[in-house]
Amino acid sequence: MKKIFFMAFLAFTMNANAQESNNVETTVTDSDDTYSYTVSDDDDPNDVSFHGFIGVNIPTNVPEGFDFAPFRSWEFDLTFAQYDYTPNHKQTTFSAGMGIGFRFYTLSGHDNMLFKDNGVIKVAKRDGEMADLKARISTLNFNIPLLVKQRFSDKFAISAGAMVNWNFYNRIRNSYEIGDEEFDISTKNIGIRPITVDVLGVLHFADDFGVYVKYSPMSAFKKDRGPEFKALTIGLYL
Repeated sequence: MKKIFFMAFLAFTMNANAQESNNVETTVTDSDDTYSYTVSDDDDPNDVSFHGFIGVNIPTNVPEGFDFAPFRSWEFDLTFAQYDYTPNHKQTTFSAGMGIGFRFYTLSGHDNMLFKDNGVIKVAKRDGEMADLKARISTLNFNIPLLVKQRFSDKFAISAGAMVNWNFYNRIRNSYEIGDEEFDISTKNIGIRPITVDVLGVLHFADDFGVYVKYSPMSAFKKDRGPEFKALTIGLYL
């Protein structure tokens, strides 16, 4: 029993010493002052993390005939691997990540539908028998966020940068009812730009929470393939 107690005490002591050794107090003396500071061995300038974005899409510069509903248009992004580099004793962090995102833009009301005509996306009035019509444009992308984060305190920081998107899947979708039957019609390859770049800014109120604003200055569609609109997105950073 004494041996077990002694071994437990020894393990506890070694663990405590190890924890204490992670914080080394250094004293510097010069001709005028003596001061000390603490250096933690746990401070690693390199870190890998993951984050999420949930936001409302607000289309801008929308051509006549297309009326999108902002609060029925959303985006969901997951940065599943973000590499952060913080130089020693600095308040600035440089980040590069990889993620996947889903965006959709829904027409307002329930009277208009989307269709593809000779490779061009257009809008038309619904058939009179259709009920509860929902028409939307959706894209799935692989993205690379590139950010610079500046910390001002433990609870406030600002990030700014860009997000490069590879829009590898896109479609228009019309869902509606006729009588008791439900229909869900999708059309793929609708002429979305394969590569787009967004401007991104984040206000951090904690390490894992904040709000973000994203602006897409590039038209979602290629020229003469559909409505050439841009988008502003506001949402939560998690």
